[in-house]
Amino acid sequence: MIRPCTVAELEAAPTFADMLAEYAAESAIEGMPPPSARMETYHALSDMGALHVLAAWAGDTLAGFITVLAAPLPHYGRTVAVSESFFVAKAHRSTGAGLKLLHAAEDRARELGSPGLLVSAPFEGDLFKVLPRVGYAETNRVFFKKVSHE
Repeated sequence: MIRPCTVAELEAAPTFADMLAEYAAESAIEGMPPPSARMETYHALSDMGALHVLAAWAGDTLAGFITVLAAPLPHYGRTVAVSESFFVAKAHRSTGAGLKLLHAAEDRARELGSPGLLVSAPFEGDLFKVLPRVGYAETNRVFFKKVSHE
């Protein structure tokens, strides 16, 4: 089942901590600090109406989630929806939960008045391979260069 949820509901899910660890292992970027979700920031963005959370549930078990940031982008003069985090636990990937989450996020982007949904994916990862098959076009590539000595 796919449904909107709160950040607090994600945090309360018994599988959430394990899911974050699995997500971090799959999406780490060399040179960036290890992922460390700042839940207070997610709460604040949600409270402001800028963050929208959708979750996939298998019964009472959290199977995956997508968080969508929607804010006016000055360059376009419109609200644009961007997937901030998108993850489905490996154990639930063959269930179609990922595509259902993605379609629900597209619906939410449409409701928010966004012309589309921007989704990033780790290069050559599962999502990277799936997105073009479901209508997403590669529009840019993101490059990273470490600039701090931390």
